[in-house]
Amino acid sequence: MDHSKMLLPRYFRYIGIILTLAGIVMSVIRFGFGVKPDFLETKVFVVYAAYLQTSEFRFITNNISEEICGVTLLLGLFFLAFSRFKTETEEIWALRTKSFIYSLYTHSALLLFCLLFIYGWGFLIVMTANLFLYLLFYNLWFYMLLFLASHKAEG
Repeated sequence: MDHSKMLLPRYFRYIGIILTLAGIVMSVIRFGFGVKPDFLETKVFVVYAAYLQTSEFRFITNNISEEICGVTLLLGLFFLAFSRFKTETEEIWALRTKSFIYSLYTHSALLLFCLLFIYGWGFLIVMTANLFLYLLFYNLWFYMLLFLASHKAEG
């Protein structure tokens, strides 16, 4: 079976690298340094928002810097994870499958740890990070296993 048909074209890998790096840099600026650019204040349509008041199905004014960081990082990690290589072999597909399982184990263990030992606002922050952690773990496992397999084949 040709598994590569389920993957994105090869050039998405480069787009993924750029978006992931941009998402990391923007997230550090936004969350690490607390920068919220005024020009990103805009009206957005919400299905549900709860700040000082609850809003449903209406327009509110919001700084969209968090959303830009999240979308950029999520798309970058997704493109990086699901873009094909020049030659997509059964061995690479096996590494993809193994990475999927390892990242599920890693993510589940981390989530269990957080459920047991992190409370309050810290837990909310961890749950927000969980939006990206599975794809991050997948990419880390996949490229580490790919690196080890290529060095094993050379040696």
